[in-house]
Amino acid sequence: MEDQFDHDKYSAYLNQHLVAADAGVQAFKAAADTWQGTRWAAMFDQLHTEEIDSHAKVMALVESLGYEISTTRNVLSGVVAAVGRFNPLNPTRSRDGQMAQAEIDSLVSAIRAQQTMWDNLTVLADIDDRLDKADCTTMIERCKDQRARVRDMSQATIKERFTKPAEEHA
Repeated sequence: MEDQFDHDKYSAYLNQHLVAADAGVQAFKAAADTWQGTRWAAMFDQLHTEEIDSHAKVMALVESLGYEISTTRNVLSGVVAAVGRFNPLNPTRSRDGQMAQAEIDSLVSAIRAQQTMWDNLTVLADIDDRLDKADCTTMIERCKDQRARVRDMSQATIKERFTKPAEEHA
């Protein structure tokens, strides 16, 4: 049934998500750096590792569908890597205040965007026999778990980011 697809659009969509996956790897590495030395370090290190794996899965999917990795994606990937190392949402790697919260919020959003791609591919698996619906479902569940972990961390640490230390308001 693959002849019914607009392969240019399909390929472009997956390549856009590949660029987003590049950014996700960098964003989770930046977060892992931010939270080193805290009880959240292992979680962010694990999420970074999982994002590397997710990136590899998207790359393999693009290739298995017979699509080329976009040259534009390769250029954007280099830009994303440089920006990710700078971490524009939290350049000081602060765990306190709005920059840290913006970084955490963006991680939740990035995971949600990834989940949406897998949701969409699950629907397309009904008409594209090149897709494995079970693999897509597994990735959706992984995304749900990742979002829950980041949200739980955010909720457990939110007061620290937006309140004064006890000695300052005593």
